[in-house]
Amino acid sequence: MPDIESLEFTAPIPGQSLTTEPRGRPWERPSKYPEPEDALMFYVNQISVEDRTAHMLEILESGLPATNLVDVLTLSGVMQGLHTIDTAVLISPALFDLITGVADEVGIEYKDGLSEEPYGEDSMMMERAFAEPEAEKIREAFQEEELEEIKEGVRKTSGGLMSKEIEEEEI
Repeated sequence: MPDIESLEFTAPIPGQSLTTEPRGRPWERPSKYPEPEDALMFYVNQISVEDRTAHMLEILESGLPATNLVDVLTLSGVMQGLHTIDTAVLISPALFDLITGVADEVGIEYKDGLSEEPYGEDSMMMERAFAEPEAEKIREAFQEEELEEIKEGVRKTSGGLMSKEIEEEEI
């Protein structure tokens, strides 16, 4: 594994993006699909391919919100020079409807990403994990281990010049 010092020298230099040839990047050239309808048809054709549809549905089923999937697809299209960011914003609602419509048709549970869901936990994955028979034993062992670490930390920090002795019951 490379050390941190060597990684510093592989990072881009500030302003380096301004040193490339003008129109050298795909997003700096005219887009392949300048009209929103054409860009949307591109995505419809891509999604209608059977194995791509299956892969997309797997991603939705794993817990990625549909709005995030739409953002990934359209941002990728912008970076490849397929369409502009403005076109991405315009076609996103229709693309969202297409993706969620396919998922509804197949009967897959998914997150739409429009509600105020917390992003810290993946509730579907947590439910699956807690359904396992060993989950309760693991959770109890983890809680006992955390309690021991807390007790040990309190024991180490007590005992300064001005502190009183802490009894085991107080912990």
